[in-house]
Amino acid sequence: MAGQIDTKNKLYKLAAAPFILERDGDYDAAIQVYKNAITILDEATNTFKKGNSPKIYRKMFERQVQIHRERLAYLEDLKRKGRFDGIILPPTILDAMEEVEEEEDGKNRSLTQIRKGLHTFGKANPTDASAAPVHLQPFLTTDPSQRPFFSLTLSPSLPTVTYRITHSSELVNLGMRSHWYFVKDETNTHVLYALQFVWNNDAPIVDTVLRRAGEFLPQVGATSVRLQKMKGGSFRLITRTVPDMGAITEIPDGEMKRRDWSPRRFEYGGRNFVWKDAAAEGKKDGGMFGKFGFAWEALYETKRVWAKGGSRTGKMEDETVGPRLCWGEKKGGNGADHSIHMVGGLDMYFREHLLAVQLSRLARVSYPPQKDTSGVEAASAGLGLLSIAATLS
Repeated sequence: MAGQIDTKNKLYKLAAAPFILERDGDYDAAIQVYKNAITILDEATNTFKKGNSPKIYRKMFERQVQIHRERLAYLEDLKRKGRFDGIILPPTILDAMEEVEEEEDGKNRSLTQIRKGLHTFGKANPTDASAAPVHLQPFLTTDPSQRPFFSLTLSPSLPTVTYRITHSSELVNLGMRSHWYFVKDETNTHVLYALQFVWNNDAPIVDTVLRRAGEFLPQVGATSVRLQKMKGGSFRLITRTVPDMGAITEIPDGEMKRRDWSPRRFEYGGRNFVWKDAAAEGKKDGGMFGKFGFAWEALYETKRVWAKGGSRTGKMEDETVGPRLCWGEKKGGNGADHSIHMVGGLDMYFREHLLAVQLSRLARVSYPPQKDTSGVEAASAGLGLLSIAATLS
């Protein structure tokens, strides 16, 4: 396991297989494969203990086995009851790719479908907008206010999606802990995702990985996040996905002179968005280190953005359109530490981006660095223990 890892080997395929069988509705086969996976991954973990593999990798295999045990118990309970109606399924990469690749009706393309199209076109014709497919041309205009707005296409009747967040960690080396923010369904019962990051005595947190339930093994995951500290003390957040559709960079206003994380702006699927903190929304508990501690941000689509008159620190003003799309709260019910809410109608890759950046921000604020003896804060991004770069196409 040390060094480069073969993420296409049989262990990785076995870890993902029962989740795919669940997705296909073959629950009896999924139960059997979960049993096989638990046995084989347990044996692999014991083998790693005797070798030179980093402890963090072995712990990841143990976490994966625990998820398999939980899913097996859940499916066996449903089978005893004689029905699988209403089953809660963890997301898989096939779900995400199916959303992107499904036949488009010409009117309601998802944000990620537009993102993928723009990325593919940009690689082939980076300067010739007139050569773009007709459905992409509205998103290549230099005036964002003339692009069709995404948030106005959402049906207000769609139910809000709620994720419950809990935390766990383990010591993986002297002065080093592997942390997990588990993302569960609204009942706080079923693990859907987990954001993993490493806190080190000698280095700040600069990268995280959001993993789906069948992707807890090394060098695989849904979304990677690079936290880049800027001169003013604020942070850029740069995300990448598997498969690669180009990086999404969230840029805070006045990043060279201001310490604030938000307002923080980014483009996704040809539309422009902004994260605003609670203070910007007029809430009394706003601010990163406010009276009530960590404050979640809320996401809006922007119609236009302009420089605030007289500002010397790069402050911006904006006009938003549509409802808030994502927001969070402390606790929120069912024993969770935090809850993150999203309006209905957001595609899976976009939801995963939102989860990844919000939980990465929570990680960095909750676990500040003691020091940076290795200089990783100022250095350009390298491949770390949690990197999924090897799997990016």
